[in-house]
This record gives sequence, structure tokens and C-alpha cells, in this order.
Amino acid sequence: MSEIPNAEALNLFSTWERQSRKLSVMGSNPCCAISLRNARVTICLDDLLQLSCEENGIVRFFVRSALFAPADPKDFPEESTAWSAELERGVQIRFANVEMQCFVFPEREKTPV
Repeated sequence: MSEIPNAEALNLFSTWERQSRKLSVMGSNPCCAISLRNARVTICLDDLLQLSCEENGIVRFFVRSALFAPADPKDFPEESTAWSAELERGVQIRFANVEMQCFVFPEREKTPV
């Protein structure tokens, strides 16, 4: 699997923050799974990525030792095509704990009519 350098991944998250892009987030470990829609990057630092949801929810990822890789929503199972068609290529975050991973996808931009 190809990797994205940390600086490049953090720059991408910062770009999404400046553009106020809506994001879909999916993460899991053996104890829980999360799935968020309409999240936005609200803080992007060298060691912290904070995503906020419209319902005033906050998720913080401590990314100091994380690895980043490209993620394509088309790589998910066929039954997930209903939601994945609305998403662009994103980023997979793999943490030091190999059982924890997260996917962040920007929503596809709507073309003006």
C-alpha cells in the first residue's frame, strides 16, 4: 500500500479546513466503530486532527505516529455504493495500535445548476 508523507496528509486536511469541506469519517477498533457525516476539520496540527460535526460533536485523532495512505471509497464492499458514490478520494489513517484505523473522505462537490 502506498503511503502519503505526513506533511502532505496534514496539508490536505488543512486545505479541507480552509475550504470548509464536508467530510465522511469511518473508524474502528476492536471495541467500537464510528461513522460520521457532515464533519469538518476544525483543528489540524502536527500531532492533532480535530473534526467537528454539525451536532456539536467533536472527534480528536492524535496523529503524531500515524501513517497515512490514499483511500478510495470504491474499495469498500459493493453494498456500500449508495453512500460511496457521494464521496471523493480521501485518506486512510493508520495508528500505532494496528487494530485502529480511520478513513476520511470529502463529500463530492455539487456542481451548480
